Amino acid sequence: MKKTVKLSSIILLFIGHLSGNAQVENHNVKRHIEILSADSMQGRLVGSLGEKMAADYIQSQFEAFNLSPLPNHSFLHDFTFVYNRNPHSSAPGSDTIRGQNVVAFLDNGAKHTFVIGAHYDHLGLNEYNNSTDPNGTGEIHNGADDNASGVAGVLDLARIYSTNDDKESVNFIFACFSGEELGLTGSKALSEIIKKEFPNTSLMINFDMIGRMDSTNQLNIGGIGTSPSLHDVVKNKKPEDFKVIFDSSGVGPSDHSSFYYQDIPVLFFFTGLHIDYHKPSDEAHKINYTKLIEIINYSKEIVDSLSFSPDLPFTETKLKEEKKSASYKVSLGVFPDYNKHGDGMHIQEVIENRTAQKYGLQRGDIITKIGKENITDIYSYMEALSKIEVDQKYKIHFIRDGKKKIVKVMF
Repeated sequence: MKKTVKLSSIILLFIGHLSGNAQVENHNVKRHIEILSADSMQGRLVGSLGEKMAADYIQSQFEAFNLSPLPNHSFLHDFTFVYNRNPHSSAPGSDTIRGQNVVAFLDNGAKHTFVIGAHYDHLGLNEYNNSTDPNGTGEIHNGADDNASGVAGVLDLARIYSTNDDKESVNFIFACFSGEELGLTGSKALSEIIKKEFPNTSLMINFDMIGRMDSTNQLNIGGIGTSPSLHDVVKNKKPEDFKVIFDSSGVGPSDHSSFYYQDIPVLFFFTGLHIDYHKPSDEAHKINYTKLIEIINYSKEIVDSLSFSPDLPFTETKLKEEKKSASYKVSLGVFPDYNKHGDGMHIQEVIENRTAQKYGLQRGDIITKIGKENITDIYSYMEALSKIEVDQKYKIHFIRDGKKKIVKVMF
């Protein structure tokens, strides 16, 4: 038995080496990012002409690779949602928005299916006030890192898997989501379709902001606890010079969360926030193309390895605690609701024995201000945390059951 296992491992490693020969191409990735983050795309706001232009470009790439739509679907998947700028106001302000996911299918006749995805929408001209630039309204937010970088990864992997000479032991769904910036709306709609029509979907890879790896070579990979099959492969395939921060949680501020909630194992690739996050200055010339290529190739090695035993069991993960990093000296100790409600940061859960619980904050509370910083959503909340000093007291303004409250917290 032991000899058989060893021989099988050697064979799989050899086959994996052969199938891993196809590499991501720099000129393709750079071209995708430059096109998607051009001013002509007008920031790719969901429901806008810019979104449609970006969707047409992505579809043209899928067609060039001779990929097919999902059975009984077209490449474009429409979805509709209502976005309320102020859900606690009875005044007009709710918009009904129609978005489009762009989805392609590589049918290898396999039992199991892997999804490789990224969101392609961004902030447009800051019509919904999600810019971190106080003067950003009316300015084009091109979103080169957020998230043309992730889409470029999806497109070049689609090219490789559809044009190589191999027939992988899994089918692939290549998905570019819209509506991420207004609450993961596109991926929620698509994940329900995939769960129903492809019940043996056993992995979702999500690229979101993978283009700005800095000199520390840090890469964050979430979701490794969503299947016992993931951790060792992700760790063993890691490039030597990468500092990978592993996170077991299947939930985070991006589209993989939608698939996790459908009981599908997920992996989330993310190089971190930066000074140009959600600003007009997130431009293509600031992308670290060398490291981006390495990240995409790293993800491909993971996919190739996992595809040999694609029946990946799903594991529910515990709540993810906020991570302390160079940008954050403190943690409040809550699990935020990443949806954009517009009236503050909603607490989804309070983590046991952390600061929030100590000072009486509860699940369902809505944080509206920390110190002098007004909080409207998860992003302004993160911005406020980055300005907090250790061992200082700050007033936290919050709403509980419709009533405004204040608590003074020592971080």
